[in-house]
Amino acid sequence: MYEHNDELRILALTVLVVLGVLAFGITGYMIIEGWTFYESLYQTAITISTVGFAEVHPLSDGGRAITILLILFAISLFGYFFSRFVTVMVEGRIRSFLKGRKMEKQIARLHDHYIICGFGRMGKQIAVEFKQAGVPFVVMDNSPASFERGDMDGILWIVGDACREEDLELCRIRNAIGLVSVLAEDQHNVYAVLTARGLNDNLRIITRATEFESESKLKRAGADHVISPFRIGGSRIASLMLRPSISHFLDGLKRAEEIRLTMVEVEVADESSLVGRTIRDSGITDIEESIIIGLRHNNETIRIRPSVDTVLNSGDQLIIMGRLDAIQRVDGLVSRKAAGTY
Repeated sequence: MYEHNDELRILALTVLVVLGVLAFGITGYMIIEGWTFYESLYQTAITISTVGFAEVHPLSDGGRAITILLILFAISLFGYFFSRFVTVMVEGRIRSFLKGRKMEKQIARLHDHYIICGFGRMGKQIAVEFKQAGVPFVVMDNSPASFERGDMDGILWIVGDACREEDLELCRIRNAIGLVSVLAEDQHNVYAVLTARGLNDNLRIITRATEFESESKLKRAGADHVISPFRIGGSRIASLMLRPSISHFLDGLKRAEEIRLTMVEVEVADESSLVGRTIRDSGITDIEESIIIGLRHNNETIRIRPSVDTVLNSGDQLIIMGRLDAIQRVDGLVSRKAAGTY
């Protein structure tokens, strides 16, 4: 970051100036006064530090001229570079401190949020998606350099180890609803998942596995879903080759900001006015440009295109596809509380 570059540049210039002034004084005293190196170094040091000790030997006119120049150098150059260095250091530290304190307060207020463990290429993409979706989240990585980028605005982050309970506690894991672990090594993901599951049994945990044999270990550690990037990538390439039209359609779902088409999961709350009603009577099917493509009850297998006579129960998860504005109307209908519910 720019303040670190300023600090290093000012520090380097300060060191060079000190060495230059020392070299000038030592050389001058040795040539003009004929003193030894140690005597010249001592005289130069007490002169530029202005401590006021007695001279090594009585000075000649040439020696006094060198002393005057050294004092002027000390007052002007040292004063300037020292003040610049202190200014950069203090301003940078204060700025970092205030930014850190503000971020700590924001993280302390997080609730029903998501945690991203690992801020590599995959973690950064997940953060972009979360940011676009407008959901609260915090990122953790053990490398401070991972966060030294210009596009971190609006992203809360913590430098820490996802395998340590105390660091996950800093992310308010007990108040979180989901955790994504995309650390570089599978064994680190295993430890992170195991630690997270121990702190929050209700947490939804998704992780990745680079090795096939790691998938079962991650599930035993407590992961709800294990993603294999290589398997997904291979399947994606094959799908593009064999079923290009379907692949293009699915790509369109990812470009909701362009064609305003998306797919969401909506849960029927306990107090929803739709509890006990059939899909036909719910009014969802009357909303144009939206369609119910699946329903899951009590974590059972998803029923594709459920019957309109299906009765909706509390906790049912509806998978809806449609235009963004239609999806918003469906969400408002499902979220509407029943009469007498407060």
